[in-house]
Amino acid sequence: MQALMGPGVLLHIYRNRLRAHAIQEVLAGLVVAIAVALVFATLIANGSITGSARGVVHTVIGPANLQLRARGNDGFEERLLARVRDLAGVERAAPLLEQIGTVSSGGKHAIVEVVGAEVRLAALDGLLRTLPLSLFGQRKIGLSTTSAAQLGIYGEQAGSEAPHVLLRMRGTAISLQISAVLGPGLFGALSRSLVAAMPLARLQRIAGLQGRVSRIFIQTRPGHEREVRAALERLAAGRITVAPADQDIALLGQALRPSGQASGLFEVISALLGFLFAFNAILLTIPERRQAIADLRVDGVRRSAIVEMILFQGLLLGLCASFVGLFAGYVLSSAVFKTSPGYLSQAFTLGTSTVIDPRSVLLALACGILATGLASTVLLLDLRPGRALDAVYHEDGVPGNTLDGATARRLGCIALLLLVLATFLAVLVPSAAIVACVALVLASVLAIPFILASVLRIMGVFARRYPRFTLLPVALGSLRATTIRSLALTATGAVALFGSVALGGAQHDLLRGLHNFARAYATDGEVWVLNPGYTPETTSFPADGYVRRISEVQGVTQVHLLQSEFEDIGDRRVVILARPPGTGAELLRHELVAGDPTTTLRRLREGGWVTESRQLAEEQHAQIGQTLALPTPTGTARLRLAGLTTNFGWPGGSIVISSADYSRYWATREPTALAVDFKPGTNIAAARRAVAATLGLSSGLEAITAATWSERFDKLAGEGLSELSEISTLLLFAAVLAMATALGSGIWQRRLSLADLRLEGAAPRRMRRVLLIEAALMLGTGCVVGALAGIYGQVVVDTYLRGVTGFPVASFSTSTQPLEIFGFVLVAVLVITAFPTWIASRVSPTLAFDE
Repeated sequence: MQALMGPGVLLHIYRNRLRAHAIQEVLAGLVVAIAVALVFATLIANGSITGSARGVVHTVIGPANLQLRARGNDGFEERLLARVRDLAGVERAAPLLEQIGTVSSGGKHAIVEVVGAEVRLAALDGLLRTLPLSLFGQRKIGLSTTSAAQLGIYGEQAGSEAPHVLLRMRGTAISLQISAVLGPGLFGALSRSLVAAMPLARLQRIAGLQGRVSRIFIQTRPGHEREVRAALERLAAGRITVAPADQDIALLGQALRPSGQASGLFEVISALLGFLFAFNAILLTIPERRQAIADLRVDGVRRSAIVEMILFQGLLLGLCASFVGLFAGYVLSSAVFKTSPGYLSQAFTLGTSTVIDPRSVLLALACGILATGLASTVLLLDLRPGRALDAVYHEDGVPGNTLDGATARRLGCIALLLLVLATFLAVLVPSAAIVACVALVLASVLAIPFILASVLRIMGVFARRYPRFTLLPVALGSLRATTIRSLALTATGAVALFGSVALGGAQHDLLRGLHNFARAYATDGEVWVLNPGYTPETTSFPADGYVRRISEVQGVTQVHLLQSEFEDIGDRRVVILARPPGTGAELLRHELVAGDPTTTLRRLREGGWVTESRQLAEEQHAQIGQTLALPTPTGTARLRLAGLTTNFGWPGGSIVISSADYSRYWATREPTALAVDFKPGTNIAAARRAVAATLGLSSGLEAITAATWSERFDKLAGEGLSELSEISTLLLFAAVLAMATALGSGIWQRRLSLADLRLEGAAPRRMRRVLLIEAALMLGTGCVVGALAGIYGQVVVDTYLRGVTGFPVASFSTSTQPLEIFGFVLVAVLVITAFPTWIASRVSPTLAFDE
C-alpha cells in the first residue's frame, strides 16, 4: 500500500462518507458555521467603529496633516487663520466650526454635529470638495443621508419645495430649509454620519460665536511639517492644542479602549465558546470515523495515509463550514450589532458602515478550521503503536463511543487544577480575567465525564430502587454505551450556559452600576434645563435672564449653574464636570473609589483641587495630594488631586472641578445645564411645566425632570454597551442552535439502535420518552455545571470590568437570571429537537438489517 493517498483518492473516500453519513456531516458543519458566525460577528463589530470613523475624518481633513484645535466648546479667534497662512512652510489652511445641535421635522428629531466651513476649504480637497453651491445660501442647511433618514427625509438633492427643519443649538431655535440631502457622491463617508453642514459665518451667528472657529486644518509643504508644528506651538501659546489633523482617530481608539476591553473580554470568551461548540460537534462524528479507520487498517492502509485522510477531511469540513459562518457572521454584524454607539457621537463624528478587517476574517476562519482539525486529531489515538488494528470493536458499548473511568477521573483532576488556577488569577491578577475565564470553561468541559458518570450512577441506584420507572434503565444503558456522544452533548450544554450566565450577568451588573451613577448624578437638581437631547450635557448656552426668571417660579429654592466640557488630555478625550457648592455630594459618595468623600468634597469646594478617574490618574502616575497639569483654554492649570473615581460611564475618563476654578481656567461662565431645586412637597411634573413655560419656545432649551435625565442616560448607556448585550444574547441563541443541532445529530446516529428496539416490539411513543429522558439527563447535567461555572465567571468578569476598564459596576448580586437561562435553553432545545425525535422514533425496523 502507498504511504500517502492522492487528492482524487481523498475526495473519493470523503464522497463515500458523505453518501453514508450526509446528515451527520451536515449537522456537524452547521454547528461549526454557527460558531464561526458568532466569532466573526463579535470581531468586526468594534472594528467597524474606528474603521468608519477613519473614513469620516479623512473626508473632512483631505490632505491636511496638522491642526489647531480649540480647548473649549467656544472655540478660538478666527483671525488666527491669517497668521497661520503666513507661516513659512504652510501650503494651505482652512477653518472649521463644529457644534452639536438637534434638528427636528415632522415630530422626529436627530442629534447631529453641525459643521460650518468656508468654500476655501475646498482648496484642501477636504470637506467641501464636492458640496453643491446651493448649500451656502442663507437660512439653509445640508443634511447627510443618515441624518435625513432619521427625520424621514430621503433623496440626494432637495428641490425648491424642500422641507424645513428646526435647529436647536446653544439656547437658540431657528427654522432652516434643507438645501441638500448629501449622499456618498456628495459627502463621502460623512453621508453615513449624523452630520449637518452650512456656511461658516451662518453657523457662527446662530451659535453666537461670531469670529470664532473650532479648528484650523493645515497642509504643510513637503519636508516642513516639523518646523510648521513648532511655529504653531509658539502661536498657540499653550492655549490651543496643536495636533495631527487625524488626531480624532487616535482619541476615538482610546475612547473605545475601555468598552473595547469589556467587549474584547466578551469576544474572546465567545470565540472560545464558539471553538468548543465546533469541537464538540466534530466529536459527535468520531465513533463512525473510528470504525472506518479500523476497517482501513485491517485492509492494510498505512498510518501515514490515514493521518493524511483525517487531516484532509477535517480541513475540508472546516473550510466549507467556516465560509458559511463568515457569511452568516457578516449578516449578523450588519443587522444586529450597532456599529456607531450614540454615547460617543457627542464627542466624535462617527460613521455607520460595517468595516471588515482582514484579520477578523482570518481569525474566524482559523477558529473553525482549528476546531475541526483538533477534534479530528482524537482519531490519531487509534494509530498508537502496539494498539490492535480493530481495537475499537473490542470496547464496551457502541464501538468507538466509549470513555473509560480512569480517563474520566484524570480529566476531573485536571479540571480541579484549572479551577484553582482560575481562583488564583481572579483574586491576585484581575487583569488576567480572560485567562481565568478560559480556565473556568475548560474546567467545566473536562469535569463533565466524571460528573456525568456520577449522575448516571445515582440515577442507576434510583432506577433499581424504583423499578416502576421502566424506561429509565433503557435510557441509562444507551448513555453508557455511547459515552463520547453523551459527553459531547453534555459539554455543549455546559459551554452554552457558562457563556450565557457569565457574560449576561456581568453585563447586567455593569448596567446596574451605570444606572446607580445616573441616579446619583441627577440628584443635583429636581428639574434640569439644558439643550435638548443631550446626556451628558456638554454644550453651553447663554444664561441670559433664565436664572432670575426660573427663580421666580413658585416653589423654586435654588438654581445651580452646572458646566461640562470635553477636553483632550494626552491621548484621551476626557469629560470635565464643574460643580458649584451644594452639588456633587451624592455623585462622589457613589463613584469615589479612593479618598474620603467628605474630605474630597470639602477640597473641591475650597478650589484648587480635582478628582480624576482612577485609570486616568494611573496613566499620569498621579497619587492623591499630588499636583496635576491640565491643559485649558487659558493655559496649563496646576491643580491637586483630591480623590479617584470611576469613569462615570465615559470611557475616556472624567474630572470633577469646582465651578469657580472652571470659570477661571476655561474663561466662561456659560452653563451647560441649570439644575433647579424645589420646596419639599412640590409637584415636580407641574413644576417642570412651569419652568418650560418660563423658558419659552424660542429659547431652544428644554426642561426635564431628574428621573427623565436618569432614564435618558440609562438608554444611552444601554446603547453604548449594546454590543455586550448583543454578544451575550447572540451567544445564548447560538448555544441553543448548536445544542439543538448537536442533539439532532446524536439522535440521527441512534437510528440503528432505535431500529433494534423497534424489532423488539418497542412502540414509537416509548422510544420518544427514552430519547427525552436521555436528552434531559445530558443537557440538564451540562446546563447545571455551566450555570454554576458561569456564576463564578460573572464574579471574575465583574472584577475585571471594575478594576481594568474603570466603569462603575454594581456589586455582584444573585438573581433568578441563571435559572431563567437554564429553563430557556433546556426548553428551547427540547422543543427544537422534538421533530427529529419524532422522526427517529418512527424509524423502520428493517434498518437494523442494513448494518
